[in-house]
Amino acid sequence: MLSAIFCGCFSGPNEATTNEVKPTDHDDIPVTYALVRSWGLSFENLMKYRIGQKHFADFLKGEFSDENILFWQACEELKREKNTEKIEEKARIIYEDFISILSPKEVSLDSRVREMVNTNMGQPSSATFDSAQSQIYTLMQRDSYPRYIASEIYRSALDSFGITEEAVNI
Repeated sequence: MLSAIFCGCFSGPNEATTNEVKPTDHDDIPVTYALVRSWGLSFENLMKYRIGQKHFADFLKGEFSDENILFWQACEELKREKNTEKIEEKARIIYEDFISILSPKEVSLDSRVREMVNTNMGQPSSATFDSAQSQIYTLMQRDSYPRYIASEIYRSALDSFGITEEAVNI
């Protein structure tokens, strides 16, 4: 089962800030107990690894709420784009897929942030969705992440290494 979850599409850590976690595609690191355990210590640890994001997305899919991480990942991809025409195209796709009220994968944004995005779409850039991405990151961190670390999917990932942690009296 873990071979399906830990498919080798993981990457290494970075020095990014909380809302700007930018995993890299080329850092091959082994999926270890320490790595998976670190995901339970902070949301930042989970989000700075592509394999952590995939594992979290699988959890969210089971809760029928994977639109948030899909939106966050699409915004990260947009930020990496350098071609202006492609930025505009990707921004429109992100808008249609996640911001439009007609989208089945619409993310929940407050009216102030939604208006900022609508204004930014007049001249799309790689920063068009920054405020929305930040709001969704915070939502995932506060709402979904605590459920994830208490979930069976996370427990199973930890247990798959056969390591049992025992309480230590100090």
